[in-house]
Amino acid sequence: MDLDRREIGNTCCLTVKGKLRLGEEVDGFNAAVASALATGHLQLIVDLSQMPIIDSCGIGAVVQALQQAKKLGGDLKLVDPSPFALKTFKMTGILPLFGVFPTEAEALAAIA
Repeated sequence: MDLDRREIGNTCCLTVKGKLRLGEEVDGFNAAVASALATGHLQLIVDLSQMPIIDSCGIGAVVQALQQAKKLGGDLKLVDPSPFALKTFKMTGILPLFGVFPTEAEALAAIA
């Protein structure tokens, strides 16, 4: 998995490229989230359009990122989840926890 990170004001945009599964992928995602929050980027936007597969550990990492951001007064928005990711989030019943947007620009506008 590759993870692109961009910062815009107090927002950190993370683009997940590849599978988000137990092991290095989840560890890398968790580290990126921790780094963003530690540097004051409390608004997280996670682009899942290029993530073909997510397992239960990946789902847990995304939910944990949301919880950590909210605990600090921030939030986490999802951008364009892949069909597999969207189906998985719906099946687990957690999709309503997130704001889901078709584009990063729309997610950014929802934060402002």
